[in-house]
Amino acid sequence: MKSLLTAATALLSLAFLPPVRAHCPLCLGAVGIAASTATYYGVDQSVVGLFWGAMGISTGLWILAHLRKRWVRFQTQLVIVGSILLAVLPLFALPADSLYVPLLLAGEPGSLLNRVYWVNKLVVGGIIAVPVTLFAWRAHLLIKQVRHRVLFPFQGVVLTVSLLLVAGLGLYVAFG
Repeated sequence: MKSLLTAATALLSLAFLPPVRAHCPLCLGAVGIAASTATYYGVDQSVVGLFWGAMGISTGLWILAHLRKRWVRFQTQLVIVGSILLAVLPLFALPADSLYVPLLLAGEPGSLLNRVYWVNKLVVGGIIAVPVTLFAWRAHLLIKQVRHRVLFPFQGVVLTVSLLLVAGLGLYVAFG
């Protein structure tokens, strides 16, 4: 009975929520669903990290869209970096595959520039997500600025998810 009352209260509270008129929550939901689906189907962890990183940066951009006042210097950069770190840093706790990166440039064997490094695949994907997501967001804004409108409904979501899928396919081919 208690769970039925909780479910009814949750459904009733949804009726009083204001409508959302922004594409960023949709981007956030889309990349979150993509990350969960990729994990469920056993896709390479670098691709899962790509979608987690994109979710982090989408969260930062969404928060920035709702901040009306500038409180601190470098607020934009701090919010974006903070949201990315809050999305990617917890991935270190998950058991993950590693990717070895031989950096054999100069110096004695074992020195900083002549060593093999092991990098977490989830983190590699999360780092690659940053420029891909920012490029999709900038492309969306540029299209709106040049055309004075969006070309099709949910343009920002489609651009972001499409570029992430292309990057994910590249990561899957490279590391999968």
